[in-house]
Amino acid sequence: MSDEKLTMVETSALLILLAEAGPVPNASLTNDHRCELKKPSREKLERLKLIEVGGTPRRLVLTLSEAGWRRCRTELAAGSPPPGSGAIGGALYAVLLRLDRFLTAQRLSLGEFVTASNAPAAEDLPVAEDLSAVPDAPKADEPAADEPTVEERVLSAYHKVASRAGDLVNLADLRDLVDDLDRADIDAALRRLHRRPGVTLVPEANQKALDARTRAAAVVVGDQPKHMITMAAS
Repeated sequence: MSDEKLTMVETSALLILLAEAGPVPNASLTNDHRCELKKPSREKLERLKLIEVGGTPRRLVLTLSEAGWRRCRTELAAGSPPPGSGAIGGALYAVLLRLDRFLTAQRLSLGEFVTASNAPAAEDLPVAEDLSAVPDAPKADEPAADEPTVEERVLSAYHKVASRAGDLVNLADLRDLVDDLDRADIDAALRRLHRRPGVTLVPEANQKALDARTRAAAVVVGDQPKHMITMAAS
């Protein structure tokens, strides 16, 4: 990773892209986040491969790259703000350091943190008017009787796509077979499976060859997007 210093605005832009966890229009940085990323700074971040720039000349769209995710993780652990960042900078870096300690203690990656924070708040979930009126209702975290778990669905999808055990399967092809499930549940199941012997999530070796469909289907593990999965014979 480059050791080139970033300005507070450049660092702030990276942290905003992290928080948004997806493509952000360049104009939105200024209008919605009060972070005006001027052309020289945008080109600098692109040159350092910390962001990816797409869209049209009149509507640029910025996305945090894999290197950008790693740079954000180092900012969390920095502990002290850059000179001249003022009280807001001091407060920001105090919060970032606290977040870094939490992630370290919980052994969570930034990607896992972002995925978890995308889950709906409890007050946004539907509530049954009278739970006692529903006999033998399964618990919220348990599948209904004879209903396959998310992990079982993912395993089944892999074996439908793979010609044989050990084949690399594009996560985009796997997701097509379980698209009735919530993405956050699928991602969590993939991470749990990744910890099993014989199951491995891997990134696409040739990043330049990634198409939009494969990139969108990736699951982030350890701050790195993984695009393929392989499973040994059980």
